[in-house]
Amino acid sequence: MKEAAKYMRSGRLVDPDAKNNDLEASYSKDFVEEVDKAAGGVSWSSDYINEIFMHFYLRVLEIASLFKANNSERVVLKRYKGEWSSAVVAAKKEGLYVGLLDLACFYILGTLLYAVSFFAVVLSAFVLPGLALLTRKRRLAEVAPEFSVVRSPAAFDKMRFLSDSGKVDFYYDDLLQKQPAVASLYGFGTVSERILSLLIVPILTFRDYFRVANDSRKLLGWAGGGFALYYFSKRIAHKCTFEYYLDLLIKRSGLDTYYTGNKEDRFAILEKRLCRKYEVRCVCVPHGIEYAFKTPAGLVGDVFYCTTEHARQHLSNLYAGAQVFVYDKDVAQQMFSRHQVVAPVKGIVFFPESRGADVNLSILGDLLGLGYDIAVKLHPKDDVANYKHYAEQITFVSDFDSSISNKICLARKSTVLVEAIYNNSTPIAILTDPRDRGYVEHMLPSLSDDQIMRVYSVEELASVLAKLQASA
Repeated sequence: MKEAAKYMRSGRLVDPDAKNNDLEASYSKDFVEEVDKAAGGVSWSSDYINEIFMHFYLRVLEIASLFKANNSERVVLKRYKGEWSSAVVAAKKEGLYVGLLDLACFYILGTLLYAVSFFAVVLSAFVLPGLALLTRKRRLAEVAPEFSVVRSPAAFDKMRFLSDSGKVDFYYDDLLQKQPAVASLYGFGTVSERILSLLIVPILTFRDYFRVANDSRKLLGWAGGGFALYYFSKRIAHKCTFEYYLDLLIKRSGLDTYYTGNKEDRFAILEKRLCRKYEVRCVCVPHGIEYAFKTPAGLVGDVFYCTTEHARQHLSNLYAGAQVFVYDKDVAQQMFSRHQVVAPVKGIVFFPESRGADVNLSILGDLLGLGYDIAVKLHPKDDVANYKHYAEQITFVSDFDSSISNKICLARKSTVLVEAIYNNSTPIAILTDPRDRGYVEHMLPSLSDDQIMRVYSVEELASVLAKLQASA
């Protein structure tokens, strides 16, 4: 304890899970340049490389940046709390001291996860293609010259206008969640092709297992790679089943354009690879906002529709010559509009994020302290129980369309701020949290759009709301 206290006083001992760490130091122009350089130097073999980089290695870079900002020499790890494995990798990257018990647990658990992941892959590799074969009725319909495979309701919402046009056929990735009365991707193929999936999908799954293991090891080291592999092991067979059936569709003659709502995940890189293989034009209508940094495998799409003009300019410079980035106000309006009747802006709606419950509650408490009536539209992955302390003071709303239309929309660093622009609402980014502030200013170019107001303190928020209410 005395030694720990000595280091704590000298500022050289850092707990990466501590709330008072200066996380804003991790997000800057220099940090984004470091991420871009790291992405450009990655050699990879799997469709998962962007997600390995973004979900795991980026977190390592963030924590390493935190260590450097604090001039750390030793690292305190709460072994079973937070992303301690990423903290160990970051500490090793920076040459910092980590306790022997932490290192032992890190290496032992990381190694065991390789074996656990392999068993998960083996099991799912044989179950999922069989599930697709037995539960999805075979379709005999011809594939349209222009089509899309939709993986989520959010993606469909952004591309609904393509379906409404009648020119683009939509099929659905409904393997893990049965959606009645929809055209399932997994209904295509001849009888022999569908039966052959029982052999080919396991082969593809084992291929991906070893490629993910290799890419993860290169970025995170042997033990760190085990944690990443475990995360993907439960997802590999699904992606490979999707790959098998999408390949059946894209290689058919007469196909002109493939539309996707994915940006840079494993499905996006797979779609990018197959479209290039069969020389099919690919258009991305993203269901999420763009990132400011490069990813190792880039973005999907010969044409990529951006959510704002600022994002278009940034991505055009970032991926110069790689693809065409377009901002079309009419397309953006069709992507984001909820088709509500335009009315005077009235009412305040707060959109909490699915993560950072303490930040959500802090902002909500500040809002209520200003004396306004606040409606709350929860994220689908959030829980109303997180807000029990304020349950009697707020109104929960369930309809997103009305919540995002004709309102003052408050959020931290969310797509809803962009959506509010196209639904006659006033978007305000509340950036009282250092991590949110850094993300908006340096990591998410769409949120730097001039139409999105930004406030950095409760006092500034009070002033802005007062002006808006007075002019209403």
